[in-house]
Amino acid sequence: MEQDKVIPLDTQRRLVAYQTAKSWEEVPHVAYLYEPDATEFYQAYLRRREELSGQGLRLTLNTLLLKAVAEGLKAAPLLNAHFAFEKGDHSGEIRVKKEISPSVPWLLEGDQMLTVTVPEVGSKTLKETAEAVEAIQKKLEMTDLPQLMRDVALGRDSGGQGLRRGDILGGTVTVSNLGSIYRGPGQVALLEILPPQVFAVGISALQEKPGVYTNQRGEKAIGVRRYLPMCLAFDHRVMDFSGLVPFLKRMDEIFASPAEIGTW
Repeated sequence: MEQDKVIPLDTQRRLVAYQTAKSWEEVPHVAYLYEPDATEFYQAYLRRREELSGQGLRLTLNTLLLKAVAEGLKAAPLLNAHFAFEKGDHSGEIRVKKEISPSVPWLLEGDQMLTVTVPEVGSKTLKETAEAVEAIQKKLEMTDLPQLMRDVALGRDSGGQGLRRGDILGGTVTVSNLGSIYRGPGQVALLEILPPQVFAVGISALQEKPGVYTNQRGEKAIGVRRYLPMCLAFDHRVMDFSGLVPFLKRMDEIFASPAEIGTW
């Protein structure tokens, strides 16, 4: 009789299990499903990608969305914070972070994931952000992943040319683009917030759907549009829904008038 296959948890899986369990045990999540019309935004992305390609730089939609989220966070800085809370006396503090440094889950060989911090996206240009993403990818190729996971668990740095412990710690917000892994229908409904962070963004694949839009003559029309489903989850201990509204309004502006991408 064939036996069950038993797969022991490696260090990477153990760390993920610890972090996600801590999230659901501690954080009261509120999730909002945001689905902007990204038709013109996507066309602006293609133009900007061609411009940067002429400068020898690769721009992905994921990198552009990191920058867009950072712009949204500038309008809602409370979302870009670390939160400390004591259950005993209910004391705590919200530390609003000066820099916007997204934690980005990165797909590795063998379908493993590693969350890497892209530093200071809020103060970088789009070109500088794309350069930072390329630099991380090159470091990943030189990273001893099991050793890195041990360093994280033990709170140390072993050195080397690859990623170090600091490269995967210290993020201020998590931005996870699941649409880069699965481009089919559907969207993220909920995702964990990783303490001490208070906000997480789950991005699904672009979806083509019929939608109402304003054409070049200023008239309402129905046509095939590209929508970008996004799950926005925040820590209810830190804010109420009103705290998310400035972020949403800024994102609305970006998707409605994406020409500003050219100034990033």
